[in-house]
Amino acid sequence: PVLTYNNPGTCYTLLQLPEDPAEVPNTLTCTLKFLVKDCDPATGEADPVGYDDEYVLEDLTIGLNALFQKVFKSNFAAAWDELSPEKQADETYTLTTVKSLEGAVEQLITFFGMQPCERTERIAEGKSSHILLLAGYFKDGVECLIKTKIVFDGAVNMRCLHDLRTPR
Repeated sequence: PVLTYNNPGTCYTLLQLPEDPAEVPNTLTCTLKFLVKDCDPATGEADPVGYDDEYVLEDLTIGLNALFQKVFKSNFAAAWDELSPEKQADETYTLTTVKSLEGAVEQLITFFGMQPCERTERIAEGKSSHILLLAGYFKDGVECLIKTKIVFDGAVNMRCLHDLRTPR
């Protein structure tokens, strides 16, 4: 594409991600490389010979949420039971920067980029624990379901117990 002086334009980049999610880079350094051609102010004609130039852009962060497509599940329990517990991963994490269940739910939905199911993005008032149900398709089309139990100790820590099931 040709961009003329003082006229904004759009540039797109296609990025092929590795198959293994552990190999997906968290941050990419971005540089815009281009060919500059001087123009004759009288005629507007561009000089046929130009020179290479580059401009450093902001780093691009690729989060886990970029690898999932949200999918709505009207009956999460049935979908969960269809997937074998043999293909289940269980992990426990602590969120130290979140001070409420609402904040934890919002942060987890954003982090995973998956669809909250059965209205579990809403939390009943006065609760100290909550179960968040998330559904999505991983970038290779594999269905993923996450059941997260969030427990707030009332002081500092927010513990998250994640159970993830996939057909593979």
